[in-house]
Amino acid sequence: MKYPVRALLALFVLLIPVMAGAGVLKPVKGSMLASDFITKDLAGRTVRFNAFQGKVVLLNFWATWCATCRKEMPSMEALHKAYKDKGLVVLAVSQDQVSAQAVQAYVDELKMSFPVWHDRDGLVGRQYGIPGVPMSYLIGVDGRVAYRVTGDYDWFGTEARAAVESLLAAQVLR
Repeated sequence: MKYPVRALLALFVLLIPVMAGAGVLKPVKGSMLASDFITKDLAGRTVRFNAFQGKVVLLNFWATWCATCRKEMPSMEALHKAYKDKGLVVLAVSQDQVSAQAVQAYVDELKMSFPVWHDRDGLVGRQYGIPGVPMSYLIGVDGRVAYRVTGDYDWFGTEARAAVESLLAAQVLR
């Protein structure tokens, strides 16, 4: 009986680096299309990802219990404020199993002004195959995933802003 517990503990220890720590902005090779999904916003309304078709989107999966998610949220807010009028959509999809009201309290506490949706059952997270939170995808106007980040990331850093600006420039050229 002790062996399965030890095996699970060892697996958890191995997964910690995947689920936590500073992430790296990695270009996605090939043509991975961001798939459409339907979930709920924090007011309980049904929302659809395709509503942002033709936009540059930072799609972030996170949870209220995740310390590294909390760490990266201020830089996502700064990115949102700097680029929302230029065509960037920052969309955070909560993976919490708590109520939408509990997620809203967290959003209010951190003064997040970008859209936050609630994937309470984790269906969207599974659809995207996220290994843990935070997990982010930077999607171009063509609907293709251009970059991904596993772990927390400075979304207002020079590298991130350059990536966003290059994708926004492609939007202007369309």
